[in-house]
Amino acid sequence: MMKTLTTAMMTSIFEVMETMFYLPVEFGETPATLIQSGMDNLKPMGCQLEFTGDFSGCFTLLIPNELLVEMTENFMGESKENLGDEHLAGTLTETLNMICGNALSQIKSKKPFGLDIPKVIDEPGISKIQMFTIIETPQSMMAININMA
Repeated sequence: MMKTLTTAMMTSIFEVMETMFYLPVEFGETPATLIQSGMDNLKPMGCQLEFTGDFSGCFTLLIPNELLVEMTENFMGESKENLGDEHLAGTLTETLNMICGNALSQIKSKKPFGLDIPKVIDEPGISKIQMFTIIETPQSMMAININMA
């Protein structure tokens, strides 16, 4: 099931990033830690979204501030001077909500999937997660993790 969910997640990320944020993406070959990828130096903002259904789990998405500002500008049509932390957090959580919802809708299930409300997480929450799929963008990178319960 994990392979099916991972494939659906990658397809969803590609679709959401291209359609909503006009950002092409490529995926890293193998999962990596934040230190291995160099993402720990980019001071990413993170959020998590738990889901339930035929199986349950949690998606975690990390986006560096600089990339998140660009995404928020594209998404909201506002210049960065008009954006505050609440705008960035909103873009981050909505991005994960779209990715997760789209990915889970691609999976055949007997019991419908339910999504919790995405939550912004702090540094200690981020550092507990070991391995991430790295998502390369033209100017930066993001990271995502799926943890099955």
